[in-house]
Amino acid sequence: MRVQAMSSALRATFTLREARALQRLVQAGAAALNHLAPDQSDEIIAMLDIGIHDVATKQADARARKKVKEQRPVFPPMINIDIDGYAISAELGDWVDISTDPDYSVWGAVTPEREAGQHEIRRNAWRVHVLNPDRYGPLHLAYGCTAADSRDEVEELATKLVDGIRRERRAA
Repeated sequence: MRVQAMSSALRATFTLREARALQRLVQAGAAALNHLAPDQSDEIIAMLDIGIHDVATKQADARARKKVKEQRPVFPPMINIDIDGYAISAELGDWVDISTDPDYSVWGAVTPEREAGQHEIRRNAWRVHVLNPDRYGPLHLAYGCTAADSRDEVEELATKLVDGIRRERRAA
């Protein structure tokens, strides 16, 4: 409890427990004095009841917000860059090559089923996607996976992927 003296009154700050104890004390005093209690005791009891309800509601709201925040999914770190007009998106995580062709890689998230297979697994690496600037084509033009979690490696791989796309378009 904190009490602060003002020029014409006292300002008291109570915890929820202290406010409930004070309310019970005022109610017991009013009941003991029966009809001799001043009219203000009813008003004090009512104001304490309102204050206790408000504090309890705010505490419940704070607990609910904290619980929602804890249950909110944690998204992996991402990098979004632009290389020569191509949007590059990279996501950090654990990736497994799920392709059956040894010359072609398809990187997917590591799952227990995929982890048990004979696949290449890269942990704490960046999966890089080159997004199509043309909205009428496929969403991803190329993708790859870095060997480590280096951000510099993301730009190197993205540049290689964009250069490969350009060579394919020139050849076509």
